[in-house]
Amino acid sequence: MNAFSKAPSHISAIVLRRQEIALRCFRLTLQAPLEVRPRAGQFMHVLTREQEQFDPLLRRAFSVARLHDDGFDLVYRVGGKGTQALSRLLPGAFVDVLGPLGCPFHTGQLEAGSQPLWLVGGGVGVPPLAMLAQQQMHAVGQMINGFKAFVGARTGGELLCLDDLTDAGMDISTATEDGSVGARGYVTQLLEQHLSRHLSGSEIKPMVCACGPTPMLRAVAEICARFQVPCQVSLEESMPCGIGVCNGCVVAVNNATDDYGTYQRLCVQGPVLWAHEIAW
Repeated sequence: MNAFSKAPSHISAIVLRRQEIALRCFRLTLQAPLEVRPRAGQFMHVLTREQEQFDPLLRRAFSVARLHDDGFDLVYRVGGKGTQALSRLLPGAFVDVLGPLGCPFHTGQLEAGSQPLWLVGGGVGVPPLAMLAQQQMHAVGQMINGFKAFVGARTGGELLCLDDLTDAGMDISTATEDGSVGARGYVTQLLEQHLSRHLSGSEIKPMVCACGPTPMLRAVAEICARFQVPCQVSLEESMPCGIGVCNGCVVAVNNATDDYGTYQRLCVQGPVLWAHEIAW
């Protein structure tokens, strides 16, 4: 078990609501006990089949987009059999959930209100950042000026969690590859432009937290290194076991940390890592 997580709970969560929020993307609101409360960046390991069946065999890892008094929201894009099954669930159904698992975003300085928070999300990488924004707003008890979110997608119809970010007081900028909403191009271009302007008139460097496809995260890491801005990334990898046994989610890192040498298992040592730790 990693240093950030308590012992995970194994529960049967009740589906309260299922909503299609974008093209092939769904929000599943689950009722769960109060002790099942992840921190932003941790994930829930979901059995996407009936227990007496065997296909799909393995659990799927999902980040949490929002917490409620009686549960939480999972946001996901339908791809294979598992997510297709989830997209057909009706209110009242039960979902087998194990969690929370993994390491969250490091938020010590942010909770002290001493550093601006900038979020960079692409596609289905936005949900854990929306939860991070919610978490930080509740930690300081108010919306905070200077908190920004840069959200990207291929088209405007695929932008996710904008309402969640707005509710948490984030100043949102969007980019789409087809130019249908916001700036035309990549979300990383927005980050670079805003960092250039921000650092030319301020000495307070933001904390950048990012989640999305690996090429996007690689670009975010390069930009932040160039501007000497601290950056955390939540990596999107398959996590078949979720507890560090199968080694299906290892990533190369710059320095050896344990018996795994220059690799880390994202399900227990991630999915959140400092960008400079990763051998991109």
